[in-house]
Amino acid sequence: MTFESLIKKTFFFCLFFITIKANAGESNITVLMYHRIGDNDYPSTNISKELFEEHIKYLVEKNIKVLPLTELSKYLKKKINLPKKTVFITFDDAYKSFFQNGFPILKKHKLPFSIFVSSHYVSKAEESDFMSWSMLKEVSKSDGLILNHSKSHESLLEIDIQTVKKEIEQNQIEIDKNVGEQPKIFSYPYGESSKNVEDVVKLLNYEIAFSQHSAPIHLDQNIFRLPRYALNDEFGNLKRFKMILKTKPLEIFQSSFDDAIINTDKFHYSFLSKIPSKFISCFINNSASMIKKDEGNKVSLYLSKLKNGVRYRINCTYIDQMGDVFWYGKMIKRIN
Repeated sequence: MTFESLIKKTFFFCLFFITIKANAGESNITVLMYHRIGDNDYPSTNISKELFEEHIKYLVEKNIKVLPLTELSKYLKKKINLPKKTVFITFDDAYKSFFQNGFPILKKHKLPFSIFVSSHYVSKAEESDFMSWSMLKEVSKSDGLILNHSKSHESLLEIDIQTVKKEIEQNQIEIDKNVGEQPKIFSYPYGESSKNVEDVVKLLNYEIAFSQHSAPIHLDQNIFRLPRYALNDEFGNLKRFKMILKTKPLEIFQSSFDDAIINTDKFHYSFLSKIPSKFISCFINNSASMIKKDEGNKVSLYLSKLKNGVRYRINCTYIDQMGDVFWYGKMIKRIN
């Protein structure tokens, strides 16, 4: 080995460990997403009341700061700093099971939370699965934000842009009329968005918007496609919950594809990271095929068997020598 190559190798490893140390200093900012609580008829979106209470007790016992989403908006706009370890609790769809089984637990511990509501489904019918406006108003008086999830909960990728605009505007009018004026924070139905849809959300002066792919929060990301960790009985056991709260952002650069919709069954996606690619593990769900090629600090993913109309979540993680987990997530959907 020549002296020059030895110097280059030494510099590489020094840079590598400096980078890891710098990344390890990142804050743990996590957004949690739930749907139903204590409703066993829907296992994919349900978490038991007992397990949900374990989650909340852990947050309280460990003195982990739980804040309203308005604080996350300020943080992402670099107006404030957040505590080193911060959690935000969200619920999609405003199911009645939340009001019956989850709300009393949060109220007891005086923790803030957010519910994303589609007004078309709000109902006072006793047999309805969904909360009524009076329930939502009661929730709003106990640290609950009632936020926009579109009016009909249709996929915004399958309707024209003008209808997308109406869906969001009309839903906000209903929320503000029935509950009182709420912050303009949005959650996409099914987590599905595109750059065009996100442009509408931005045009309507929403502060931030959420998808449903997994990853912790970091600065300098797309604030109109923010990640959340989905929790249910299958993927919400206490061990995994504790791990999620420790994850830190795996920051990426020069992403080859910034949108979220594709129109082919084969797809090549790549990005750069401060971490050499060979140390990063990547996965995809729903029986899609993935081949990962390592090219220095470039991660190249060759995806295939992507089915029309199916959502796919790409998760890439790196675990350092201290056991810290760095996580990057992306969601795509094939439409053609």
